[in-house]
Amino acid sequence: YNEEAWEKKAPNFLPKDPYDLAIARFWAAFVDDKLFPCIRGVFIGQGEQLQKAAEDSVANFLLIEEALRANNRFSGKTYFGGDEIGLVDIALGSMSAFLKAIEKATDTVLIDPEKMPLLSAWMDRFCESDGVKEVMPDPANELEIVVARRAKFTTPPAVN
Repeated sequence: YNEEAWEKKAPNFLPKDPYDLAIARFWAAFVDDKLFPCIRGVFIGQGEQLQKAAEDSVANFLLIEEALRANNRFSGKTYFGGDEIGLVDIALGSMSAFLKAIEKATDTVLIDPEKMPLLSAWMDRFCESDGVKEVMPDPANELEIVVARRAKFTTPPAVN
């Protein structure tokens, strides 16, 4: 519905080519269905659970890094959507401030610039792009929120 209703009124976040559209939908679903649950595990995890969730997150980020490197639809492009921000950029980029806060709050590295140079550079470009940087949460505030919410999940309930 949204594609048809907003096609001529808003920026085009979806590719016109059917194959490119399928690729974009695949990676957006990958972010939602595979990556986000792992990141949530890092957010609420402790000890071995946190370590396993971090390893799973890194493995998924490495798959995205490989897609940026090997997929000729993404390789050499500014964004997943090409020269303009697209569906995959929004799906992945919308969690960038949260990711950075989780990394600090849990003292983990999920996106290592040395192991994932393309993904790391993409995230920097995305966060600094016009229209995005104006709406991104303040890093200090995001960290404060993540630390407070994480404490609710990781602090054992008081025993009376």
